[in-house]
Amino acid sequence: SGIPRRSCQEDAESIMPELGVALIVRPKFDKATDYGYYYMGLAADYLRTRMRVRDLSGPDATKINIDSALDEEDPIFCYWLGHGNADTYTCQNQEVYMQTCRGDERLIGRNVLLLSCSCGIRLGPDMAEKGALAVHSWAVDFTWVALGPPETDHYAQGFFEAVNEIAYAHAEGQLPMVAHDRSMAVWEKWIDYWSASTDDYASMVVQNMVNDRDGMRLFGVGDTPSTPPGDMVGAELEMPLVVGQALVLLSIII
Repeated sequence: SGIPRRSCQEDAESIMPELGVALIVRPKFDKATDYGYYYMGLAADYLRTRMRVRDLSGPDATKINIDSALDEEDPIFCYWLGHGNADTYTCQNQEVYMQTCRGDERLIGRNVLLLSCSCGIRLGPDMAEKGALAVHSWAVDFTWVALGPPETDHYAQGFFEAVNEIAYAHAEGQLPMVAHDRSMAVWEKWIDYWSASTDDYASMVVQNMVNDRDGMRLFGVGDTPSTPPGDMVGAELEMPLVVGQALVLLSIII
């Protein structure tokens, strides 16, 4: 049952996606995806300074559009948001895009950043075994603390900055392991910041950041950059300020 490993390995050797091309998938249909949608928009802006970017956002983040974009653009780097679990990744309105042993062969030969709960338990490793070059994913439910809209939410900022750092490193021609290490450094920076804070919710932020940091995984050989190394282009992105109303705990999970 499933796709024979030998066939997948042969396919991986023959598939050569386009260096310097990225496919971003960022659904938007509930409070959790509202946050990912916003922060991935910042990443998309940055990636455009170094790569050709196809951005499937909101209602365009559907299975048929993802498949079409993979065929038309053949991206080396895929940064996808969605609800998920150990075996399943879903896109807009929780439409199932791929599951362990079904559909994830579309990522053969690519570097993947999958912001979707618990996909790092089985789906991520399965993608790498089939021939994905590198798979950044989480073996836990990705959770964060939120206060108000994402554009102005200081509590959520560090969570998504750490994830976006992976995408920034890929855009700058760094290898996947370097991208992973850069993200870990951002997690540590924010954990140190909130550990020293007297904010009423600081301990909750730290608890969830530690969960996400420790649950981050990298699978695959990881020996191919997403774009040729070179000088950075463009200025650093401004990060949001602090405002908000009601505190909530959010998760990218079904």
